[in-house]
Amino acid sequence: MPSFKDRARLIYWRLRTRAHFNRNDVHGALHRAWAYVHATQLSGDYYEFGVYRGHSLISSWLSYQRCNERILNSRDLPYERKGSVADFMAHQSMFYGFDSFSGMPENDEGEDTLATGTFMATEQSTRELCAFVGLKTPRLRLVPGLFSDNAQAIGSAPAAIVHLDCDLYLSTRDALNMIGPRLVQGSVLLCDDHDLFRASNDKGQRRALREFLEHSQIELEPWFAYGAASRAYLCHVPNRDGQMAAR
Repeated sequence: MPSFKDRARLIYWRLRTRAHFNRNDVHGALHRAWAYVHATQLSGDYYEFGVYRGHSLISSWLSYQRCNERILNSRDLPYERKGSVADFMAHQSMFYGFDSFSGMPENDEGEDTLATGTFMATEQSTRELCAFVGLKTPRLRLVPGLFSDNAQAIGSAPAAIVHLDCDLYLSTRDALNMIGPRLVQGSVLLCDDHDLFRASNDKGQRRALREFLEHSQIELEPWFAYGAASRAYLCHVPNRDGQMAAR
């Protein structure tokens, strides 16, 4: 059972989700990303690499629901809910969360705040926190273990939003290699730890992104900065328009 403090926080987030759009933090970034996904009718799933206790996973779910409700319930939409709009609304996005649930893996990044075992939370406590706001199986898929051991857990639908909150070079590299085939034109890439290590291009997420782009045809368009060290990108992917077959 989530603590009283956690329950109070989540109730507040649920009531204030609409206001997240104007926040310059991860909550604002996730809300803006989902608003974009709905505005462009980008059918796909949400992937988070580095879940910890599940707070950003929950924030993403609440923003997704808020954006969905606007299309489903608004009487003032300037378009009809048919055709491509109906197709978009028919897809119920899955929420994937990848995490070791045993803290940071062994690494040689040289940053004490990211030492082995830090940022540890149990899978069960994360599931309970997510369930408190209605995010649960089958819409929620938590995948425990090292990213490199779980490539088979990636779904078949395009990735609408990918949230990289895994700090380390190797973790980010593995996450990008796993999710790369699911990136389509317009996919959102949120790099929560982009400018850690004093924005060095030879460490952390910057290094992983550079190497990934060198070996793929994908291009990243800078979208916006958020938080203390985070960046959002839009993906340009040749010959992948994101159209899904019905499933």
